[in-house]
Amino acid sequence: MSSSIALPTPEIRHGPARSDCLSYGALAAPLAVGGLPLYIHAPDFYAADLGVSLGLLGAVLAILRLLDAVQDPLVGWAGDRWPARRPAMMVAGAIALSLGVTGLFLPPALPVLVWFAAMMTLASLGHSLISVNLMTFGGLWRRDPAAKARISGTREAMGLAGLIVAVTLPAALAPSIGRAGALLALSAVLLLGLAVALPLFLRWQQSVRLELRAVPGLPVSLRQLRGFFAVAALVLLSAAFPAALILMLVRDLIGAEPLAGAFLLTYFVAALPGAALATRLAERHGAVRVWTGALILSVLGFAGALALGPGTVGLFLVICVLTGLTFGADLVLPPAILSERIGAANAAGAATRAHAGLAFLTKAALALAGAVALPLLAQAGFRPAMPNPETALDALRWLYGGLPLALRLLAIGLLVHLHRKGSL
Repeated sequence: MSSSIALPTPEIRHGPARSDCLSYGALAAPLAVGGLPLYIHAPDFYAADLGVSLGLLGAVLAILRLLDAVQDPLVGWAGDRWPARRPAMMVAGAIALSLGVTGLFLPPALPVLVWFAAMMTLASLGHSLISVNLMTFGGLWRRDPAAKARISGTREAMGLAGLIVAVTLPAALAPSIGRAGALLALSAVLLLGLAVALPLFLRWQQSVRLELRAVPGLPVSLRQLRGFFAVAALVLLSAAFPAALILMLVRDLIGAEPLAGAFLLTYFVAALPGAALATRLAERHGAVRVWTGALILSVLGFAGALALGPGTVGLFLVICVLTGLTFGADLVLPPAILSERIGAANAAGAATRAHAGLAFLTKAALALAGAVALPLLAQAGFRPAMPNPETALDALRWLYGGLPLALRLLAIGLLVHLHRKGSL
């Protein structure tokens, strides 16, 4: 495989073919199917169905989340150290993810918590091996910004489709075959998805010519990416607080616990046209400008969350649609912008580490949001699934909407400043 091309081709002038984008991005769908159980289904299954102590489970999960965040930079270093081995790493990741997710829902007779930790570690490693290298290939594939937005948009749209399957399938099947059977069915969908998408990706990878590469003789610098990572960190943290608190908000503030699944589904479904629209606009107007507009629009959604209270189902549904649309932009545009900055910084030789850094920030934001929000709620006197005083509900409302609103405003200001300076 060549890392550059000498002459322009029709593909370069007109952008990557839709079939090539699908062959590349299809792998994101089973990746999402395999990722959601690690964060949502497995912990609740072991606590509710297998009777594992919440205290022990929480302690093990904290350690696992830390290991999961740290392994992404290690995967990035390995990809940059042995770039020709990236496809082999992804095959190994598919095997590890399949075994880990399936094993999670087939616990043997040995200590359940030990099995949980082992399978979670295996599945998380597999997920990182695929996701970090998948984003790297997309970032190195094409040089022009419009093509990068299309590549990123296709990948994230496929990921959203997989996420919707992972959200809806267990709930649909559980009444007829039980929760354990439904989760095993989700594992089967993961295996089938990988069996279809991975060969497509490998054939694409063998035929594609990567355009972006480090220029010999020029220094490779990741320092020029610091501004981008600062903006991304603020946006990711602003999204992590609502993710950590949404079930509490729906149940304890709005009082609509039976609708929690419908709200989540609305949010993810709305992200699909949001990602497609962001991709199309970024091809015409540039990813940074479109991301700035999407962040400004998302501020309206978080501002609306400050008005939530008992029975405000309609308002929250509107917020889910609005923030879901802008979430699609948050998925598509940062990887496209990062790929552009990698080229500008002559950092193609460190591309996997750069994309691993974005993955690390995502996981670190989720961990930090939980570590900050839950103790603050406890200090305010909040008790989940119990009657709460208005002061405790105010704390929940402000942590869900107010703090993310402030973080997004900071991100918008920094993004505009860096763009005017020419750093983004």
